[in-house]
Amino acid sequence: FALRPYQKQMVVHLMAMNRFIVGDDTGLGKTVETISALCMLWRKEPDLKAIILTKKSSVPRWFAEFDRFTTGVNVILCVGGPNKRSQCREEWQNSTGPTVMIQGYSSAGNDFSELQDWEGYVLICDEATAFKSPATRTHKVCKHLSHKASRCWGLTATLIKNNPMEGYGIYRVVVPDLFRLTANGFMNNYCIV
Repeated sequence: FALRPYQKQMVVHLMAMNRFIVGDDTGLGKTVETISALCMLWRKEPDLKAIILTKKSSVPRWFAEFDRFTTGVNVILCVGGPNKRSQCREEWQNSTGPTVMIQGYSSAGNDFSELQDWEGYVLICDEATAFKSPATRTHKVCKHLSHKASRCWGLTATLIKNNPMEGYGIYRVVVPDLFRLTANGFMNNYCIV
């Protein structure tokens, strides 16, 4: 498999930036760019672990993409009931070598008490518009996990769908130091013209 030139450029950006939002349009390869960047990181840090949070319906797609484009990566689907997900988290913690756990946003919120103390992983937030509103539980969970992560990448084709405040909510999770403003301050400085 060979990346297209623009995909290679995105991998360079992801490698260079610990916190980054990939805003490529639908179908341009955000998933494969992210997997490629993870593989590059694993060449340098083979025991680095990653967590991918996504919509429940996209969990199997991520698994299929890892299966298609990688070898030797321990891919853990954190799905099912509470006991099954607990086993998945235990497997993730005890795993060595390149390891990624894929979980839906909702179940990550349900499991937050067991995830909140983990540190030093790569957090990938697919469909980052899931936490565009700072008032939601998903936003609060992702913001905490991002704070504990060594890297956080957000993936979205629609960073600003309805208004600039959605972008503010996403950036507050992925790149929290970018806008050191309250929501009102951001609104006054960037949204009111």
